[in-house]
Amino acid sequence: MAALPLITIGFSSHRLEVLPAVKEEMRRHDALVLEEAPEPSFGALLAGELDAAAYQEDLDPEFPQFSQAELELAQDLHRAGKAVLQVEPYLSRFFQIHELLAGGLSRQEVESRPGLREVYAAESLASGALLTFYARAHTASFPRVVAAVKEFARADAARFRVRDDLRAQALAPLTAAFPRLLVEAGYIHLALVKALRRRLRGRARVRPVWLLASRVRPVLGRPRPLGPGDLLTLRHIFGTPISSDREDLLAARSLIYIQLLEKGELAPGVDPTPHLTNEIQAHHLTAGLSWPDCAALYPRVRTAAPETAREEVRRYLQKRST
Repeated sequence: MAALPLITIGFSSHRLEVLPAVKEEMRRHDALVLEEAPEPSFGALLAGELDAAAYQEDLDPEFPQFSQAELELAQDLHRAGKAVLQVEPYLSRFFQIHELLAGGLSRQEVESRPGLREVYAAESLASGALLTFYARAHTASFPRVVAAVKEFARADAARFRVRDDLRAQALAPLTAAFPRLLVEAGYIHLALVKALRRRLRGRARVRPVWLLASRVRPVLGRPRPLGPGDLLTLRHIFGTPISSDREDLLAARSLIYIQLLEKGELAPGVDPTPHLTNEIQAHHLTAGLSWPDCAALYPRVRTAAPETAREEVRRYLQKRST
């Protein structure tokens, strides 16, 4: 009896330090599915007719160093006989919505297009909640900022449910062409596992893998680094019950946690996983903070550079312990 097709979901972040693990995992797979909307010139890139720098000129990627290195890896995989695909229907529809609006169509006309209403609604809700957070972040009282974080987490969770379901719908048919698929997915997309299993109904195996687990588990006791904001969002994604006090605390901690993270791209060197190290450090600094701790720290760190913010939290914790 032939083995069932395999979909491995490789959970990671879009950081340079992840790519060696992707390359290693691809030794056991036939195709790599990138977490990005299809681009018309991607085939030319894979064929070597277009280099990675030229391909990215008009794309403005969020993490340009990672993007270029991943594209070069994609070219290497293509030359080695592996397939590399771009599958992210939510983003495809999101870009289509922007193009239609820029072309002069009304919201009602855009929403009437097949498949766009759900994405438009999810994106509008999340964008509105994010704008509310930005409006409050530097001037509102701490409880009102925390309330905005909670509202955004709920809206973001609704968006991720739509996004993961659409991606599962697009990924499921690929098992007919590729017996072993490696799917790129951010840490927050845990619902993709459940959505794929529901779509496939036993016709393929779905295997979640955390690509940097070997470096995280010995330190944190779990395979992935998740900040308090991610934990809050995941609870809403899966409908996990949470007390109002716990929800408040995770939201409050997230306001400190995000200020401790480096915003630019860090290149692996002596430390092969600098972003992971930064995330683990932020976890240790925030895991024991109470609501009053966060309320006291937020004015000190909300506009500080990450290193300054980390030092502020260290000093606060040291003073608190004396």
